[in-house]
Amino acid sequence: MHLPVKSMNFLFCIKLPLYIFFLFFAFFAAGSFNPLFGKDEEGTDKLSPFEKAELKKLVSLDFRNLSKVSIQGVLGYDQEYWRNPASVHVIHPDDITLFGYANTVEALRGVPGMHVSRGLSYDNFASMRNFSGFSTQKFLGKIGGREVTQLMLGSANYSVDDYPIAVIDRIEVIRGPGASIWGTNAVNGVINLVTKHSGDTQGDSIRLLAQDDGTFMGDYVHGGQISEDSFYRVWLRNQEYAEGTLDSGNPARDDGFLRKFGFRFDKELASDLNLYVAGGAATRRLEHVLDFSNRLFYSETLLSDLIPLSYAQQGAALPIFHPLYLDPAKLPPLTSFWSNPNGTIPYPALLTGEVDRFERYGEMTNDSGHIVSKLEGITDSSLERSLTGAIEQTDINMGHLGFEWKQNQYDLAFDANRPIGDSQRLSFGIGYRRTELDVKEHLLEPFSLTPVFNLSPFRALPTSPPILEYDQSFTKFNRFTAYVQDSINLSDEIVLSIGSKFEENDLTGSGFQPGVRGSWNPNGSNVFWLGYSEAHRQPSLRERYTTLNPGRIWYPPGVLGATGAWANKGFVGDESFDREEIDAYEIGWRSRPNEDFLIELSSYYYDTKDAVLASTIETPTAYEAKDAKSYGGELSIDWEVSQFWRIRGGYSLARGEVEGERKFDFPEQTASLRSLFKYSDNLSFTQSLFYADETQIPSDYNPITIPSHLRLDLGLVWRPRQDWEIGLFGRDLLEPYHLETMYPGVDVEPTRVKRTFLLTLYKKF
Repeated sequence: MHLPVKSMNFLFCIKLPLYIFFLFFAFFAAGSFNPLFGKDEEGTDKLSPFEKAELKKLVSLDFRNLSKVSIQGVLGYDQEYWRNPASVHVIHPDDITLFGYANTVEALRGVPGMHVSRGLSYDNFASMRNFSGFSTQKFLGKIGGREVTQLMLGSANYSVDDYPIAVIDRIEVIRGPGASIWGTNAVNGVINLVTKHSGDTQGDSIRLLAQDDGTFMGDYVHGGQISEDSFYRVWLRNQEYAEGTLDSGNPARDDGFLRKFGFRFDKELASDLNLYVAGGAATRRLEHVLDFSNRLFYSETLLSDLIPLSYAQQGAALPIFHPLYLDPAKLPPLTSFWSNPNGTIPYPALLTGEVDRFERYGEMTNDSGHIVSKLEGITDSSLERSLTGAIEQTDINMGHLGFEWKQNQYDLAFDANRPIGDSQRLSFGIGYRRTELDVKEHLLEPFSLTPVFNLSPFRALPTSPPILEYDQSFTKFNRFTAYVQDSINLSDEIVLSIGSKFEENDLTGSGFQPGVRGSWNPNGSNVFWLGYSEAHRQPSLRERYTTLNPGRIWYPPGVLGATGAWANKGFVGDESFDREEIDAYEIGWRSRPNEDFLIELSSYYYDTKDAVLASTIETPTAYEAKDAKSYGGELSIDWEVSQFWRIRGGYSLARGEVEGERKFDFPEQTASLRSLFKYSDNLSFTQSLFYADETQIPSDYNPITIPSHLRLDLGLVWRPRQDWEIGLFGRDLLEPYHLETMYPGVDVEPTRVKRTFLLTLYKKF
């Protein structure tokens, strides 16, 4: 069932113009009364950011120049990519189109230290440097100048927040400690998607993707010029999702659609002052059915003496109850044993018959809109400054879970940096965020039954509570931030950077996140760096204030009644969770012996106090806080073998321990190797290999193990004209399908990622 887009509410329509007016007034007032924001005294014109962008257009962004692209990195000011004293990976739009990626998050597969996997409804989950595989992401996501991490779930939905490839300038992936600049949740790193100046997107661009499973996506972008110094663009996206398949072979019932539009306006107000206003809206509708057959438990109060369980045989402690796997598609013979990640559970004597399927149908909806405005420029004293304001409204209804929330978010930030003499550069800034939530719960009907066989006592299920229940009445949160960082040139080769970020928020109080970083550039072709940062992660509202009701417990006759009885099973959040505190260490080396070759090697160690993790079945809480350690390293290589052949590869090793016990919620080893071979100026052949180790997906009661897999992608791209690309791609060619992920704590079965073929048509600007 497809629903129309909801109109923006009164609050959004009224506050938005007032907010933008305030933003403009504040900046213009500063420009009128403070010489800091005006021209220099002599009236000389410096290069504006727009003029700089025009100059960059004169440089072809092939591999030879990619390492020279300026990015903000971890120092708070722009610096050549290859000189950044941190683990950095830059993704150019051609890296997306030439390899057949449907969206930007798919391109992260080739980044060392990152793991991308697909769940239901074609959502892609991205995680970075271990202990990120759960729903809460431990890196900071920024898209188009705004922070996109949701306070409720602690994650970003990159499927909804994605942009057309034609408007993307680059994606900066910064791994490692950077909390002194980026702040809370930038624990493992930052992903920063930078969009193009609208003056760089003049004309029309179209991108069409059609997949053999029925998935379709179309983007249209149009840019124009209003005056000599004013430019605009508008864009539209239509995406249709096909139905996926679960591990059991049952349909995932996750078909639906995504509709989006966006705009951007750029104006050069003065030679040293530029303005852009951007925004957009999205609506997504997904059909969804949860199979609750694997969410049924039985009490072993009476059965434990009668049935020898492998838990006991293995010397492990017996939990109070065990999950029953009642999926007819996976039922073993009645006389056999059923295997699961926690051990082997004998088929209960109680179930000497056949079973029903227990399902819950619902629709997942997501309506959102945002607008962001930024004023930036350079003064006569070489002060680079910017003032950014943003408003975002989100309405998410997880109908299959009985849970809905609306969020209004308001951001205002000032950032600046300036040189002090010839050997010092100071970066500083302040910010404010207000988040307003309206959380609703809906009582669900009892589980619907899809009769397969007849099993009488299990038909009587109690009325279902919402699967997610929000247990707090207050829904308004404020956050204040301020940072300062000083980069000092101790010599021509050595740079020392020291800084800290202060934060005060309504959830975890106040705290400082200091950091120090040093780099050594001995000969102009090598960079060595080391860094330390004390980083914080704020637990999500789900972790603190929600109760999960994912399953039911069957108590056999004599326990709760003569005939047996069902009871609901819930896992509660813990509002005592304070912020996670991480001591993060990193050391690295990057070398560019010539313009054709770039190599980077880095290693990290994170010591986390009170890491919030998914609990085990033995505990009544959905999450638990434990001390954890993670460590590993990454290797990346960019090599332009010839003018016709380019290779880009990477390898990562990531290990984690929770109070001395190994954890595998992130692949221990991942590797990628991508090759681009140009047969001619208009014909290219791409090859990609991706490997991921076995992974355990955390769950509140039933962890799922995802086997290791090797993925091969091939592509052929033809350019009939300079601005046109036609591509044919085969993905996951080594096997009919493999498993990747699931929604932690919600969905039980992993998703089958099937072999697919993709046809693309792309007209560039």
